[in-house]
Amino acid sequence: MKVLIAAPLRQELHIFREYQRSLDELRIPPGVTVDRFFVVNDCPEVIPEIRGKYVVANTKDAYLRRENDHYWTRENLNKMHYLRNLTCRQALAGGYDYLVSVDTDLVLQPETLEVLLAAEKNIVSELFFTNGWCNAWMTDQSSGMNPEWIKPGLYQVGMTGACILISRQVLEAGVDYTAIPCIDKALWGEDRHFCIRAACHGFGIWTDSHCPPEHLYTEKAYRKFMARRAEDAE
Repeated sequence: MKVLIAAPLRQELHIFREYQRSLDELRIPPGVTVDRFFVVNDCPEVIPEIRGKYVVANTKDAYLRRENDHYWTRENLNKMHYLRNLTCRQALAGGYDYLVSVDTDLVLQPETLEVLLAAEKNIVSELFFTNGWCNAWMTDQSSGMNPEWIKPGLYQVGMTGACILISRQVLEAGVDYTAIPCIDKALWGEDRHFCIRAACHGFGIWTDSHCPPEHLYTEKAYRKFMARRAEDAE
């Protein structure tokens, strides 16, 4: 079995190091080979540290990050449709059985890949909560998030993203991140358009909550994570 871990990459170097360290520490099931592929977008400083293949696709759109938050504009989100699709094409061209799309501000637990593969679903994410928000919901832009999902389990959801395993069967059916023009103003974000396409093709969408990743989406979150690690090491 071949698995491709891939993502668009526009990240601060110190956060990318923690992300990539967690990929290094993933437990790989017997008989599974794992490769990495990144679409580097306006962050050339990370290139020397990439362990895996990459392409450069600079979109040159402004992306604002501050101490306690980051801000997505419609321009940012529209570019993500294109960048995510590059990872889908790489998975298909490389003969991979699964694409695992993992945002570069996540730090995975070592058993994450094992758990996602063991779910035996065509589409399944690993759930995480950030300030009461999570990366799975039932309908529309973000409606129907269920706090019960935090209990370790496997749950069927309407939409998800950020840390998501996608089977080759889904990609071969033509499901990708291409924007759906008639809903572009109603639903923002490439993950929503992917999930709508998947649902229309009859694929169920699931999320697992056994091993939630750390979300280093701000400098504050990064410092808290590093402080906890230092405490654990003492």
